[in-house]
Amino acid sequence: MDNDGKLWIAHWDGGCVRQWDPETGKELQKIEVPAPRVTSCAFGGENFDTLYITTARIGLSEAQLKAFPLSGGIFKVAPGVTGRKANLFKP
Repeated sequence: MDNDGKLWIAHWDGGCVRQWDPETGKELQKIEVPAPRVTSCAFGGENFDTLYITTARIGLSEAQLKAFPLSGGIFKVAPGVTGRKANLFKP
C-alpha cells in the first residue's frame, strides 16, 4: 500500500503493476515492465518513493525469453507516490 491508502498489485502474465483504489475499485495507474511474469512489488529507498518490481523467468518458452530477455530481473520506478514503512513484528 502507498501512503494514500492505495493498493499496488503485481499482475502475473500481465507484464505490469497496477495501482488500485480499494474504495472505488478503479485502476489509478499502470506501470508496465519488459517482462510478462511480474511477481511482486515493494516501496523502498530513503523516502519510500521508489517502487521495486520483481519478475520471473520460470515457465517461459525460448521464444518468450527471446522476446523478453529481461525476465527474471528487478526493475525500479518512481511512481509519483510514496509507500508506507513496513510494520515489523517483534516477539
